[in-house]
Amino acid sequence: MLIGVISDTHDRLPVITTAFTAFKDHSVDLVVHCGDWKSPETMQHVLDVAESLSLSLIGVLGNNDTDTLGFLQKKRGYRIEEGVLEVTLSGKKCAVYHGHHAPTLRKVKESGDYDIILLGHTHKPKVEKIDNTLLVNPGSTAFAIPRNKEWSPTVMLLDTSSMNVETLIL
Repeated sequence: MLIGVISDTHDRLPVITTAFTAFKDHSVDLVVHCGDWKSPETMQHVLDVAESLSLSLIGVLGNNDTDTLGFLQKKRGYRIEEGVLEVTLSGKKCAVYHGHHAPTLRKVKESGDYDIILLGHTHKPKVEKIDNTLLVNPGSTAFAIPRNKEWSPTVMLLDTSSMNVETLIL
């Protein structure tokens, strides 16, 4: 299974569309959004783009997604949750979490319960292996933290069969 991983979109609609087009071009089976959509209108845009490209989508809310009710009203049957979303992908147990609450993040990382943990929040692309768990943070499609003129928007492709990860610079 090929998964497109995106996070920290922060209302940057044109780059979101570019990212989803790249996911479609790579024939991903599923897109996972790791939070910080920023506004319910951005979620609406993401869902519209996903539907127009026939892409499946799941995701979580992040620390900047403060209008929880507004988000949850817009999700249109998609699996979008607060906190940690647990899902099995091609037989691999996966946690999706934005990563903004350190005690929750530590608990997820240290649990040993997951083959894959998909995270956001830092705006920094990172792939790390901790024991038998693969951590993937796709970076951001919005901006770098700290702000950096040399930054480029990134997303990632995760192949659950080989556990290989590829960074796409948009």
